[in-house]
Amino acid sequence: MALGRVGRSFMAPILAVNLVVHLIVVGLAGWSLDKYIDGEQNHPHLGGNTSTNFMLIFALSAGAFGACSVIIGMMHLQAWQHESHAAAASLAIISWAMIALAFG
Repeated sequence: MALGRVGRSFMAPILAVNLVVHLIVVGLAGWSLDKYIDGEQNHPHLGGNTSTNFMLIFALSAGAFGACSVIIGMMHLQAWQHESHAAAASLAIISWAMIALAFG
């Protein structure tokens, strides 16, 4: 019993850090995609090949989906029921798959 409570107490800080990481990914991917669309990819630090555009789109969508997944995880933390666990777990697995796809 005590082990379950310890895991639950660590869930909130881990979800908060995960949300911040996803928001950083969304911000950086959005900024870089904006620079890439504006034609400013000739700089050495913004260079890339033809797949850069697709990687940025996948990273942007995976970051947004991951942030939504974290919010659902926070809702599950508050409710802590079997019904909310299934939704949070399935969304987390799909989010993880999208992030793996974005990282190539």
